[in-house]
Amino acid sequence: MAHAYSLTVALTLLSTGLLAQPVFTNGSGALSHNANSGGCMAVVDMDKDGLDDIVQLSMSTHVYILYQNPDHSFVTYDYGQVDNSEQWGWAIADLDNDGHKDICSGVSITRYLRISARGVYTLSNLNGPSIFTQGMSMADMNNDGRVDVYACHDNGAPNIWFTDANGVPQYQATYIDWSTNPASDMSGNYGSTFTDFDDDGDIDLHISHCRQGVNDPNDPRRWDRLFVNDGNNQYSDQAASYGLENREQVWTSDFGDYDNDGDLDVFSTTHSSTLMLFENDGTGHYTDVTTGSNLENYNGFFLQGLFRDMDNDGYLDIMTGTEDLYFKGNGDGTFDEVTNLFPATKNMLSFAFGDLNGDGFEDVYASYGDAYVDGDPSFPDRLWLNTPNGNHYLNVNLKGVVSNEDAIGAKVKIWGPWGVQVREVHSGESYGIVNTGTCHFGLGGVTTVDSLVVYWPSGQVDTYTDIDADQGITLLEGICIAPIAQITTQGAPVVCAGGTPITLTANPGFSYTWSTSETTQSIDVNVGGPFTVIIDDGTGCTGEATITVTENPDETPTISVNGETVFCQGGSVELISSSANGYAWSTSEVTQSIQATANGSYTVSIEGVCGTFTSDAVDVQVINTPVAPTTTGATILGPGTADISATGTAITWYDAAIGGNEVGTGSPFTTPMVNSTTSFWAADVNQFQGGTSYGGQTDNTTSGQYHTNDGFFLLFDAYERFTIRSVKVYSDEVGVRTIAVVDENTGLTVASVSPNIPIGTSRVQLDLEVLQPGSYSLRCVGTPDLWRDGMGSNPAYPYALGTVGSITSSSAGGANALEFYYFFYDWEVERWGVTCASPRSEAVVTVSGVGINEASNDQALSLQPNPTDDLVVLTFSTGASRVNAEVLDMTGRLVLIAASTSAVNGRLAIDVSALAPGQYMVRAMVDDHSQVLPLIVR
Repeated sequence: MAHAYSLTVALTLLSTGLLAQPVFTNGSGALSHNANSGGCMAVVDMDKDGLDDIVQLSMSTHVYILYQNPDHSFVTYDYGQVDNSEQWGWAIADLDNDGHKDICSGVSITRYLRISARGVYTLSNLNGPSIFTQGMSMADMNNDGRVDVYACHDNGAPNIWFTDANGVPQYQATYIDWSTNPASDMSGNYGSTFTDFDDDGDIDLHISHCRQGVNDPNDPRRWDRLFVNDGNNQYSDQAASYGLENREQVWTSDFGDYDNDGDLDVFSTTHSSTLMLFENDGTGHYTDVTTGSNLENYNGFFLQGLFRDMDNDGYLDIMTGTEDLYFKGNGDGTFDEVTNLFPATKNMLSFAFGDLNGDGFEDVYASYGDAYVDGDPSFPDRLWLNTPNGNHYLNVNLKGVVSNEDAIGAKVKIWGPWGVQVREVHSGESYGIVNTGTCHFGLGGVTTVDSLVVYWPSGQVDTYTDIDADQGITLLEGICIAPIAQITTQGAPVVCAGGTPITLTANPGFSYTWSTSETTQSIDVNVGGPFTVIIDDGTGCTGEATITVTENPDETPTISVNGETVFCQGGSVELISSSANGYAWSTSEVTQSIQATANGSYTVSIEGVCGTFTSDAVDVQVINTPVAPTTTGATILGPGTADISATGTAITWYDAAIGGNEVGTGSPFTTPMVNSTTSFWAADVNQFQGGTSYGGQTDNTTSGQYHTNDGFFLLFDAYERFTIRSVKVYSDEVGVRTIAVVDENTGLTVASVSPNIPIGTSRVQLDLEVLQPGSYSLRCVGTPDLWRDGMGSNPAYPYALGTVGSITSSSAGGANALEFYYFFYDWEVERWGVTCASPRSEAVVTVSGVGINEASNDQALSLQPNPTDDLVVLTFSTGASRVNAEVLDMTGRLVLIAASTSAVNGRLAIDVSALAPGQYMVRAMVDDHSQVLPLIVR
């Protein structure tokens, strides 16, 4: 039966659309939770409110859902760890038809995360044998209106589960004959897709095959399989008959219509050949058209590959993962690579598509994990937002009535100047990816869709005509285009315990059925939770909207700090409150930010919907600055050193009033050698030491080895500025190692040192400064030859580094990140200290030429020869009764004394042959007179 529904009568505008390549911006700041995902990625409307949500499987074990709000912000719900082991595959659908999608995932046991509402869930295991799960998919395989579960098995035949009336998938051991001819163990099942490839109105199953170590293309474990539905939900492998028995090592395959001729073509990633393209002849039979597509020029270790129209020009593009590539589709079977769309310091491992800001262009949620499914704890996921380019779009959402409510397996075709575009609703495609259930069509410059046909899994066919572009529509199976339901509130959707109810109001002009069973346009609620309204236009055409009301929300503000919280008297630090309608600081100030200048604990309070909320305190410590010291200078008779002094507790001496160099500490202070009157400046210093802490694994274990690969290291977070003073290491080789702190966000080395490390156990002084908060690694650059603990050592991550940071994991990747401990034990760390110096005071050393009893002219002295390399003769008055001579180097150090007994007839011979060449001073004392003479020794 066909239904015609005309929204508007509009002139179809024929246009080529815009041809510019897509542009993406990093919108990760909008995420309400950061995850470090592996291969499993999902963007899908979990609670059926018409908005795509982000489903995270952080480190491939822990589920978080970031529900999209109407303003396109996100709120996070934590669903816990589904397994201790990394999950290799997952698929998502509403298995129990309770209005919220559920998750199945696996690596050995298949896990079932059954979610009934936001934050309400149970975790259980599906029955059936354990398998090495690879790709997973969901569809209504037996067409009973309930979504079933399929899982690829790497080492044997796949598993399937049919969902029973209670919403629990039940294992089916014999429903499909998985055997091969010639016989095999039926292993090598990797990517999977349910699709109606032959356009006969029922779903079929395609499985991509890759078998490690199998190099013979005639081995059936390498053959892609196509299980064709005979119309009675009986499946048999007919891949060879339809031209899809690809015998390369195929990891993934995707079905999409790249040439807009109304049938589904195929794109495959392989590990034994290039990327591959197959064209559908319209009957479901395929021909390899890779040659000439430009895809034949690309090979690599691809783990993901999908068709998608990212620029809304009406032609499917291609994205791949692990080998991170994007190809713009031209609509004629050729694809052109576009580079640097997603700039990052490493390749995108996996991704999922959906509209996450409501602009009609599909965005990309990307992971940057390591090989296969390992998350990278040092590289969080990113949200790449697609920039609109002027091209038009149509988003089609489907709601099954006889078919499964998620409409998985449905097909939508639209007609226009481009020909026929085709989209299908999938759950689980490529290799662990779940994309939006919205059928997204790029329209280029066209503003009206001539006609749209939906082919439902039940066999129902619905037709609609003259549909305006640039909107999202919801189609109800066999009924209509659903009216758009909306729920509004006066103010935020929040209620307070014991407080005034909040009124929820649906849009006017309909009859209403609320999830509370009320039938009025507006209802009052005084508890939190999701509330749904179904609007009916009187013909049975309904729309649905859901709003989540929060009860007693925690609106506790946070204080961010701009600067250091320990500083010298006269300084300040900026404290900034998180955004609110008003602010009440503990200082009585009412601005969003304040300057803290005094010792104390600072808090900010805000008035929330349900009361007053006060932040955690920020402690500020102000270090006293000493007063300027009082100095005492000195007068010396000729060049030399002098003792000077200053009042204070910790005196530092400088050679300049401002800046300059530090020349000594303490009082009294003996100056360096001075040749003329010289000033020194003293400052009294008050130094705040931040304190020392120890952290990390204290000692090594026997579960490990000496390691030679510098590609592995410890990861740590810094909460504030601090210094890594020393670490303990175990070495089996003596030698210099370079040890470096690396910023994990930029990859830049922020500090390094190269100590000489002996054999055995030693504590190595590092003094590496970590200047600001962030994520870092401590690495041994080059061959470490240092001990690391391995599997079985059971490191107790995270390790606190006092209050300044923590060692979070290793770089081993995935679950192994928490199983290895690399090189550096028993860290000694010191909080950043503050030095507060007083103003400087001058102390003058006055140098007199020959002192008070300066030599008279008749006591003039001379040195001959000068320069000299052996003897120099001091000449003086013959009437002198006492003569001494001292030779000093230029630092004022006494290096030689000439005795008066050597003086004969007014001459004193001085042997300087033992002195190193250079400049010296001779201090001559004749009776009561003295004089300093320069001397050069050659």
